Amino acid sequence: MSASNHHEEPQRDPLRESRFEPYEVNRPIPVFVLAVAFALVAWGAWTLWSNSGDDVAGEAAVAVSGEQVAVDPDTALLSAGAALFEANCATCHQMNGSGVRDAIPPLVDSRYVTGPAEAPVQILLHGIDGPIAVRGKTYNGRMATFGDTLGDQEIAAVVSYIRSAWGNNADPVDAAFVATQRARFAADRGPLAGGAELESLTGIPARLPATAAMEASR
Repeated sequence: MSASNHHEEPQRDPLRESRFEPYEVNRPIPVFVLAVAFALVAWGAWTLWSNSGDDVAGEAAVAVSGEQVAVDPDTALLSAGAALFEANCATCHQMNGSGVRDAIPPLVDSRYVTGPAEAPVQILLHGIDGPIAVRGKTYNGRMATFGDTLGDQEIAAVVSYIRSAWGNNADPVDAAFVATQRARFAADRGPLAGGAELESLTGIPARLPATAAMEASR
């Protein structure tokens, strides 16, 4: 065999191969992760503020990466309410508060949400079982009670959130208000009997105005 037809295989260099150094690709933190982190920070600030027992007028401060970041108590309250709503209520009422057609009433522009605050607080505390008219339609399902699983501060956060979300514009509530409402009835009293009982408790008419009923029938 001639020399021109002889091909030698390249020799491997174990020393060069052993010098490989691992590296990590620089990947930015997803926006969703940053949003969750901010919500947790706000929740922590609100919890510390609400449990401090001090008369805090305007701001609560939390440490983030060694720096002091001012968190308004109202903002912290609504952020906590949004997280609790997503965990406990969004499955039925949806993240946008629209409910489920012909099954779950909407929270957007509902007089039981933006009217007297006793209504949403009592509904969360004891649940509801019976017909209730919302925005031109009557719903007759059963909503679970959260009085045993959520504390006064947590219910205040959820109610404050739904009263200000999706275009709703009603005042927030605090834990003291929820505690007063909780004390009105025994914990095991059972669910509210629809719009009729809510009318007797809050003054919100159980029957829809004639104009709303006419619009719903179209």
